[in-house]
Amino acid sequence: MRAKVSISSLCGILLTAGFLVSAPARAQGYVGVAGGIYVPEDDDQDNTEVFGLRGGYRFRPNLGFEGNLSKVDLGDTIPDEPGFPDFDFDLQLDLYNLDLSLQWFPRGGNFVVFGGPGIAQLRAKVDVSFFGGTFSDSSNSDIFTAHAGVAYDWQINDRFFIRPEARVRRYFDDDIDEADFEGFAVSYKETDYEANLVFGWRFGL
Repeated sequence: MRAKVSISSLCGILLTAGFLVSAPARAQGYVGVAGGIYVPEDDDQDNTEVFGLRGGYRFRPNLGFEGNLSKVDLGDTIPDEPGFPDFDFDLQLDLYNLDLSLQWFPRGGNFVVFGGPGIAQLRAKVDVSFFGGTFSDSSNSDIFTAHAGVAYDWQINDRFFIRPEARVRRYFDDDIDEADFEGFAVSYKETDYEANLVFGWRFGL
């Protein structure tokens, strides 16, 4: 049985955590955009781009949390295969990740170690044309995840910063039981890697 958890529910948990902590005088929130490289576990797959939005809050000199929403076009990681006459196969795979991270800043500095749980949604659509006939189907899969990584905050000034980071993420999807499905279904049980550059803006005291 697969448990379903919506992205909106996890966002609510993140916001509630923000209200429960007492912020010190130097607390700071931030928002940012990120872009980088997505590296699948399978060596036969290609690397591709990843883009995302960030929001976080540093509620202690050495502690903070962050929500990260990102998107990857997994279809770009699948190498092109030679085509066959009268046969056309088009697979679209969009992977959305929501990571919730607890952040630790050793000695209250700029180096960051982070990790936590998350949820992913894999949206898949297949279009097959064969001898004039067309078949189309789609499938969505909600996946629990866990991640960890390291980063460094490079302060441009009091408000703006750049953060290079490296992240590893594990997907805990269910195996597909063909007896339970009629048609098209997807599963993603992988470990992936990301290298991102975050451009952010701080607000608060």
